[in-house]
Amino acid sequence: MTSGAVAPARGWGPERTVVPGGALGRFVRTRRVHGALVLLLALVALGCTRAAQITGPGPGSTTTPRRADGEFGSLGRVCGPGRARASTAVGVGPSEIRVGTIADVGFVGRPGLHREFFDVADAFAAWCNAAGGIDGRRLRVDRLDAKVVEYRPRILEACGRDLALVGGGGAFDDQGVRDRLSCLLPDFPVFVASEAARGSDLSIEVGPTPLDSYPAGDLRWLAARYPRARSHVGAITAAYPAGIVNQTQAVAGARRAGMTLVWEGQYNAIGEPTWVPIAQALKSRGVRGLIWTGEPQNLARLERALHDIGHDLDWVRADPNHYERDFITAGGGATGATVMRSDIVAFEEARRGTPTHRYLEIVDRYAPRGRTRTYLGVQAFSAWLLFARAAAECGDGLTRGCLVREAQRIGGTAWTGGGLHAPVDVAGGRASPCYRIIEATPRGFRSLAPLDPGPGGFDCDPANVAAVPGLGSRGLTLAAVGRSPADLG
Repeated sequence: MTSGAVAPARGWGPERTVVPGGALGRFVRTRRVHGALVLLLALVALGCTRAAQITGPGPGSTTTPRRADGEFGSLGRVCGPGRARASTAVGVGPSEIRVGTIADVGFVGRPGLHREFFDVADAFAAWCNAAGGIDGRRLRVDRLDAKVVEYRPRILEACGRDLALVGGGGAFDDQGVRDRLSCLLPDFPVFVASEAARGSDLSIEVGPTPLDSYPAGDLRWLAARYPRARSHVGAITAAYPAGIVNQTQAVAGARRAGMTLVWEGQYNAIGEPTWVPIAQALKSRGVRGLIWTGEPQNLARLERALHDIGHDLDWVRADPNHYERDFITAGGGATGATVMRSDIVAFEEARRGTPTHRYLEIVDRYAPRGRTRTYLGVQAFSAWLLFARAAAECGDGLTRGCLVREAQRIGGTAWTGGGLHAPVDVAGGRASPCYRIIEATPRGFRSLAPLDPGPGGFDCDPANVAAVPGLGSRGLTLAAVGRSPADLG
């Protein structure tokens, strides 16, 4: 893929610019493997978004773990001894429960991509087994490396071996959704990327990202705090399908918040050799606030280009995947206008005895060299907690059907992972209205209070969720593959 000067192109909105060679149409027509891999490097946060590692010990670090009692936050006992011994389903034996965790760690274009999924899985399993397992059965985790282009083969492996998928996700998850439903394999994902996977059946999401609604509380906050920028907003995303869908949702949320979009664009998913043309386009259109969908390193380079041409923005709104120290370092002091929504308590603010601090205790003890101090790491741990609680409730009658039913019941409409994050509607799969603001400063990250903070410092006004017209409501269903819930037993 090549790039050059920004040129206007037809599209929705007042103005849409693309970099030549980054057009979605060409991606769809050619489907060249290399081009597809490159596009997925941008892996944006689709509501449940990615965060990179918070390096260094930080204020929330700990080296004194509690005893392995299998308890966590408000959930109480999650793991412990028991008498379950029956072999009741695929992956369920007299003494162990076998599950799979999928990630793109072996992707040649980004070695270690989403490594935290494997690290958190290892930490959780070790912690749970030390406490006695799930109703006496030990957890065994199969690491399923999709390498971006091998998602479907990993799903087919898990279908005949694992009770469920837990705490993972894949960039090309659309390639395996149909197979997963056909073999009745439940999934407790950290994120779902494609339209086919979002809200699909047998997907128990601790961070729902429906197509027809979008969490926009932080956009309302920005509109109120920066009235000058409200009528001069831009939006930009990486030029690949999932990114474009996410930008469509963000733009709908911005308009719902009273913002006026004066510029909309796309950039090459691998980044630009120079970000000056895009910075100049933002300056020429008078953009004061920018809605960004993409990766931290690319945003840092764009903000440096904006600073170099003398056009510092009032704000840049990013997803929680930008919660990483490398983002601040790469920005060279130019990232101070960046804010991101979050539904977790920042690690820097984790106080002893809180669920966030407990999470840090566990991962520090059982995965001391792991990449676990991430937003996605917290979401993965929440998915494991829900899985473990549901499996324990099934006891000696653990099957895929029982697991799904109990997970939906326990998750309910206000799942918090025992206090790890703001309430989430797992059963309904609805976008969460709850948020707080994390700001990137030259010295690090800090939390900013929302407009109307409630319990936990989150603003959970239902008006924070914006409807998104023109997109479907959910992903693939069991009926679409000739299956039904009754097949689960």
